[in-house]
Amino acid sequence: MDVRRGTRVLGILAPAGAGLVGLIRDAIALREAGADVVDLDALPGGAFAEADADTIALLVRGLSEAGVPTSVATTSAEVAANAIEHGVGWILDPSAGSDDPAMRGVVAASRAGWIIGPWSPHGDRGAGGEVAERYAEGLVRNIAGLLDAGVRPDRIVLDAGVGVSAADPEPWRMLNSLDRIAALGYPVLVDASEDTLAAVSSDDAEDRLEDAAVGLAVLAAGHAAWGVRTRRVGRVAGVVQRIAEPRQAV
Repeated sequence: MDVRRGTRVLGILAPAGAGLVGLIRDAIALREAGADVVDLDALPGGAFAEADADTIALLVRGLSEAGVPTSVATTSAEVAANAIEHGVGWILDPSAGSDDPAMRGVVAASRAGWIIGPWSPHGDRGAGGEVAERYAEGLVRNIAGLLDAGVRPDRIVLDAGVGVSAADPEPWRMLNSLDRIAALGYPVLVDASEDTLAAVSSDDAEDRLEDAAVGLAVLAAGHAAWGVRTRRVGRVAGVVQRIAEPRQAV
């Protein structure tokens, strides 16, 4: 698990190559473009949503052997366990293991870090209240569940941007309340997915989406966030580095 300080860039792998070799080549290119961690998105709608646990594990192992740190976004204990066995550094589970009862034991028994959101198998139980309040309450509930399962506090990161539930039509709303999430006392990840970029952009033109990604990178680095997760690695990594350099020089 990477514990260095500074805002990391988690580059979401959007496969262009065919086969395992092509995927590894794409991931290495993402790393060279500035990603600190290459993220394999196996959540619904993600590039690896239809991939089985063995395929993801083989890719994680190949990238680990190539020296590329990885994270896997999933709510499946089977996918997480196989990925951890083959060297993944981080599991991103918006439900914090509440979707799959075996998940918490899998991560608690490993050295992997856990990036979590406020999702509950019961949906958004606080519907009707303030979004920030509901989001924070969901995070507090899920943090408590992890600690009860034996997960160390220093292995928990909070995701700002996955929505109050899997069905949240506007998951990006908490990006306006990063201080509220940070006040819980854990590192924060700014999730700048393509859906989020489209929502915060004035239109879906490519240059506008790039500008939105840069804006969220500024937000993340300006708040000294633990990381920012995006497909648009090049410009985002450059912005994060430029903001970090003056701090490192002090």
